[in-house]
Amino acid sequence: MSRPLLGLILLNEKYFSELRRNLISNQDPEQQQTLNACFEKLMEGVEQNLLIKNRDRFTQNMSIFKRDVTETLRICTTANTPVDMMS
Repeated sequence: MSRPLLGLILLNEKYFSELRRNLISNQDPEQQQTLNACFEKLMEGVEQNLLIKNRDRFTQNMSIFKRDVTETLRICTTANTPVDMMS
């Protein structure tokens, strides 16, 4: 899934930037900085081409991105879930 995604990101960088901004701005303020860093790391070391080495790099970054975003959202969900004192 990540290989076609890189092509789409490179093809329409403006839309990707807008999507990124919207996704981050719709999160809690304490999550916004962390999610911004996740997006920064997603494109770290990725060049403006579709060479195999570049696609592999993006795929590795995408795995890390998925893990980090999942963890960030899980922590926030856990922190905002009321504790049931009766259980």
